[in-house]
Amino acid sequence: MAHQEPLLLIDCRSTLEDIRTTLQIVETTLSGPIDPAQLADINLVLTELMTNIARHGYPDTTGHISLRLCRGPDSVECQIVDTGAPFDPTSLGQNPPEPMAFPEGGFGWFIIRQLARHIRYQRDRDRNVLRLSVPMAQVAETVSSV
Repeated sequence: MAHQEPLLLIDCRSTLEDIRTTLQIVETTLSGPIDPAQLADINLVLTELMTNIARHGYPDTTGHISLRLCRGPDSVECQIVDTGAPFDPTSLGQNPPEPMAFPEGGFGWFIIRQLARHIRYQRDRDRNVLRLSVPMAQVAETVSSV
């Protein structure tokens, strides 16, 4: 991510309310330069990732989530960092889940894998670091800053 143009860097608490606000900022920031359908993909991926962190990474407490988005030549690169419970998701969502096996939820990682590429996880000391790319048909040249 070091050689890419930053689009957004934001920290939030791991509450569903703060995540919702963060996703609104993402949408506002990227709505001009990114096609609405592609922006919907980015928002869906980030929604799934951040709510998973809130529910599973911090089940009994409120923590922090850092989100960094950068523009690549044909994708938006995402990095999400949290200090929640260690969780390596790289083996999840390889196949669609059986609908009857999950009365609620269980499809998140399958959806993420359909929309994102180059998913990489690392546990760095006490931090979960997840990096991935959301492919774009075309990323505009200029991006407004927040």
